Parts: sequence; C-alpha cells; structure tokens
Amino acid sequence: MTENKQIKHNLLLNIKRLEGILERIDKFGHNYDQEKVDASVTVLKIKSAIENLREVIPQMSKDVESIDQEVNEEGVDDKKD
Repeated sequence: MTENKQIKHNLLLNIKRLEGILERIDKFGHNYDQEKVDASVTVLKIKSAIENLREVIPQMSKDVESIDQEVNEEGVDDKKD
C-alpha cells in the first residue's frame, strides 16, 4: 500500500508538470499574438514543450498500470480469504 501512495504522489507531480507545460504553451501563443516573438521561435518552443509531454505521459501510464495491478492483486488476495 505504501508503494501505491508513492505512485499516486508521482502521478500528482506529473499532473502539475503537465499543467506547467500547458501554461508555457499558452504563454508562447500569447507572446506570439503580442508580436513579442517570431513565429519560428514560437514553433521551436512549442515543439520543445511537446517533447516534455512525450516524456511525462508514458511515465503516468506506467504508474496507472502499477496501481491497477496492485488493486487487482489485493482483490485476488481478498477473495482467497
């Protein structure tokens, strides 16, 4: 169960990380709209943010699978009792 809590904590941290990435993408668009940044620079920054998303999402999927597996194992153990 302690491992489950750690996985949930990691998921919450990753959700915060995703929120930050989305805020940065929003900011890039806003700066472009305000003509503070060139389009090519904006595209490069957005591509970089997307790469960060690609790192976070697979880890979140693994964490969810771990929680599902632990829950399923607990269910099997409960049925044995």
